[in-house]
Amino acid sequence: MNSSKKVKSEFFEWIIMIIVAVILALIIRYFVLSSTLVNGSSMEPTLKTNDRLLVNRISFMVDDLKYGDIVEFHNPHNEKEDFIKRVIALEGDVVEIKNNIVHVNNKPLKEEYTSTENGFTTFGAESYWEVGKDEVFVLGDNRPNSNDSRAFGPIEKDSIVGIAFFRFYPFSKIGLIK
Repeated sequence: MNSSKKVKSEFFEWIIMIIVAVILALIIRYFVLSSTLVNGSSMEPTLKTNDRLLVNRISFMVDDLKYGDIVEFHNPHNEKEDFIKRVIALEGDVVEIKNNIVHVNNKPLKEEYTSTENGFTTFGAESYWEVGKDEVFVLGDNRPNSNDSRAFGPIEKDSIVGIAFFRFYPFSKIGLIK
């Protein structure tokens, strides 16, 4: 084989490898794993503004959501904006706020992760929601400063982008999130 054919052959091999790498990266980015930036204080003290997280986009499709999962989902009023909140109740559950305490299925939640003692929440009068089929109820950890299911009701599972599971920035707080 002459040298010009060899150069062309190597060039096309490189082009094919680059195209395959880009396709694989896109598949991973859009279907398996993505990153997101926390914007706002609604999940403090767990997450803070400018925290960068990895979001598992496939696990909740294979294994159902669990109580306490932190999910990224499309804002019910603006699908171009995503929120990050904690799953408090699942399909079939009843959520009530009684005396500013969140109850799920008539049991007060024990929430060490909230910004207020015992998850105390001020949200108008007594409130009641039934979580329907293919829905979850989400709340921010910073109850006084969170736009969540108390305002827009349970969210559809289809609006969920994925489960946030790992903080990779700031470097001083690198690790799994709970």
